[in-house]
Amino acid sequence: MLSVLFLCTANAARSQLAEAIVNQRYAEHFMAYSAGTHPKGIDPRTLKQLSQQGLSSEALNSKTIQQLEQQLQQQQGQPALFNFIITLCDSAKQECALLPNGAAILHWNLPDPAAENGDALFEQVFAELELRLAEFVRFNHNPAAALQIAPIDVFKQFSDNTRLQILMLIEDEQRLSVNQLCVALEESQPKISRHLALLRDCKLLSTTRQGQQVFYHLNPLLPEWVAQTLSTTRVANPSYINQPITRIRELANPNLTTPFVNQD
Repeated sequence: MLSVLFLCTANAARSQLAEAIVNQRYAEHFMAYSAGTHPKGIDPRTLKQLSQQGLSSEALNSKTIQQLEQQLQQQQGQPALFNFIITLCDSAKQECALLPNGAAILHWNLPDPAAENGDALFEQVFAELELRLAEFVRFNHNPAAALQIAPIDVFKQFSDNTRLQILMLIEDEQRLSVNQLCVALEESQPKISRHLALLRDCKLLSTTRQGQQVFYHLNPLLPEWVAQTLSTTRVANPSYINQPITRIRELANPNLTTPFVNQD
């Protein structure tokens, strides 16, 4: 079970909403807490918004970081240590010196709905928290389940045009052989093999043997953020590997011809 602390200034709205969302929708993986640098009590509209979203507010209360730490120390018999701390306003971010040590820190600067009249901003902030928390849980709910790959190692591979094209082609085609990649990229076998070795060494690629052929594919244990980054790069740049893909198709079907495109 991973712990996450949501921190804002008043602990009146944003952090309370986030705590409730996590503890009631993602309790399988996370235990959430909230606190404020200068708590003022829970805004009644926070409770109203949670009720409208089908979430309970029963366990919520407004408190300082120090009060929360004391409470957890009494319950656990040891100093509180959070796996993640997410600050939800610039003021809380600037007071990071007050935060417990040993945690990964994120900053989401969301508008304070308690600072405006009406309920509209509460609805907007709740919707934004839902989106951000779904993504946060997706990438962080089980850090031990995937390979631990340093971001710098991933982006070093992405920064080389040949290796990036190899990754995008394999992401697109699922698996490719050295010969297919040589034809697609019009490069020599030794050069392609060197790049493939680098991609295997940093665990981005794995291999499967079929008869005498060795096929390269994405490592099934890739962290989801790596797979998502590659997929997003491919989708956002649909023409980047058009020519290499055409060569792969022609290799598989020598009789394939490029269809006539009407230019009128």
